Amino acid sequence: MAAYVIYCLQLFFAVLEVIVLLYMIQSILNMGIRIQRFLLMLMYPMLYPMQRLVKHSVLGTFSIDLSPYILLVVLNYLGNICSYLLN
Repeated sequence: MAAYVIYCLQLFFAVLEVIVLLYMIQSILNMGIRIQRFLLMLMYPMLYPMQRLVKHSVLGTFSIDLSPYILLVVLNYLGNICSYLLN
């Protein structure tokens, strides 16, 4: 049962990584207002805490928003922890 829960968490983190990547691609390619709103609605609960942390750190001096990149690293790390626990 525990292995099933860990596998579901690993899958959840993988889906979140895809959503973050779509958000990052959308900001470059400008896919349309409906897709922008949908991705922003999905990403806002995850990005807002990261943006606050980045704004109050040394990384806040950059002119680009680094929070999606940091979020991608964190999600990848959590997925790797789940993968390690399954083995």
